[in-house]
Amino acid sequence: MAARKAGTATPDTMTDPVDWAHHYWQEQGLQGDEQRFLAMSSLLRYQRLVVDAVEEALRAHRLNLTDYLVLMTLQLSENGTRLISNLARSLMVHATTATLATDRLQKRRLISRTPHPTDRRATCITITATGRKLVAKATMTLSEMGFGMGEAKPKDVENLVNLLADLRTAAGDTGR
Repeated sequence: MAARKAGTATPDTMTDPVDWAHHYWQEQGLQGDEQRFLAMSSLLRYQRLVVDAVEEALRAHRLNLTDYLVLMTLQLSENGTRLISNLARSLMVHATTATLATDRLQKRRLISRTPHPTDRRATCITITATGRKLVAKATMTLSEMGFGMGEAKPKDVENLVNLLADLRTAAGDTGR
């Protein structure tokens, strides 16, 4: 949003869609919380850029973002096992999406499924040694390309993590 600060850009020369939206919001005198609209727009654009870059890098490992996050969630868990329902909640996806991801991963022998020992309705998902090796390789690939954040400075990334944690809490995310 450098153009907004500089005040020299015109709608014809604006290349940032968020600056463009800001200009026309002001020009049209729209009601509502302009800053939160601009923040939402900017956040969603950044999210799309990160996801696109990460998805591109994961293709080399025959993974998509959901599959990678399932494997990482299992990798990061205490014993490599989680309930499929817990995976869905952690990843903020529908249970069907988690099930489809586990189907793909199981076909590749990256995870295994077992019935829950005491709850017949629940299924436990466990990362396999092959899954651990693949997720480690994929993580190194993502790490090398900055997890889709390009040349962002480490301090900016740290600030972003802290700011997003505060914003997630304000939005009701119970993960904190």
